[in-house]
Amino acid sequence: MDSFDVTRRAVLAGAAGLLAAALPGPASATPARLRLPAPIGAAGLPGMAMGASAGLRLPAPTGRFPVGTRRLHLVEATRPDPLAPQPRPRELMVTLWYPAQGSGPAAGYLTPGVSTLLVEQLNALIGSAYPQDLLTFATAARQGAAPRPGPHPVVLFSPGLNTNVAFYTGLCQDLASRGFKVIGVDHTYDGLVEFPDGRIELPAEDPSPETLLAVRVADMGFVRARLADRCAVAAMGHSLGSMTVIGALEQDSRFTTGVAMDGNPLGEASLTQPFLMMGNPSHSRATDPDWAGFYDRLRGARLHLVVHGSEHYDFSDFTVFKQQIDLGGVFELGPIDGRRAMTIGRSYLGAWLVQTLLGGQEPLLRHESPAFPEVDFQP
Repeated sequence: MDSFDVTRRAVLAGAAGLLAAALPGPASATPARLRLPAPIGAAGLPGMAMGASAGLRLPAPTGRFPVGTRRLHLVEATRPDPLAPQPRPRELMVTLWYPAQGSGPAAGYLTPGVSTLLVEQLNALIGSAYPQDLLTFATAARQGAAPRPGPHPVVLFSPGLNTNVAFYTGLCQDLASRGFKVIGVDHTYDGLVEFPDGRIELPAEDPSPETLLAVRVADMGFVRARLADRCAVAAMGHSLGSMTVIGALEQDSRFTTGVAMDGNPLGEASLTQPFLMMGNPSHSRATDPDWAGFYDRLRGARLHLVVHGSEHYDFSDFTVFKQQIDLGGVFELGPIDGRRAMTIGRSYLGAWLVQTLLGGQEPLLRHESPAFPEVDFQP
């Protein structure tokens, strides 16, 4: 059995591991041990029917384009992986969501192998009996659909600690439906990552925070380097993904803009690119002097939004899932309606990307809107 030590709200990550929020102890407590089952392959696991019958679903994308998706296996042959249990080059799985033409089979939310591991952990934590394929339900994206021709701005997405990019599908496929190409990076040995050969890599045991973050930032740089230099590229992240984004923008000026969702700032970082901060009321400049200092060091266009009624995982798909199944208090989720929270995220993040990647002027970003009374603009 493999395990990974994480804190409930780690200083570096700004958030706990995916399921660690259910474990007792305050933010400063000794790290809680989260035990995962041994890795298994995808062969012989159930299909999508039972997961679909459990009722999980995401709001439909709001844009005018159909959405395609595919997963790619990338290897950076010249970079040794400091997190791997044996010496090997760094490997990544990335998920693409993009404007499509044509169709294909509906893409599942998670791979069967990863769904099985996570559902077994959830069942063990809260005493539920959800089917192993709970998280394999059909999404709006079409697997392998032909991409729509033409230039499209790119968004690189970095998920939270111990999470998977799939947990942000509601946002990512919506952005794709509005004309963006979204590349979600699953950071191997940080969360559960399944590769085409069926192996599932678990989080590394006891990595140093510095190493974990450095590897993540290098992952973003590696993917960015595979894109055209003149391509407009945003970096967006949640939780530890926010720090990853800050590090990526600081190291690589080819990133056009950045977005941090409910994460922590990175040391004394100072950025020149436009930057958006969006978070819950307890995780803002008013409550965190580190964020206040970071905001003062931003040299480009900047905006700080607070979403009232939200908590940490309301910036992920779990904000919608909380009203569809019993999550047993595992995740930090606020009283805000889940579909409403997702609408807010899609609206403001989409507007920011249009304004900073495409050069448009978005009225939604000028001042507080009566259409979204939950959202405060922080001066």
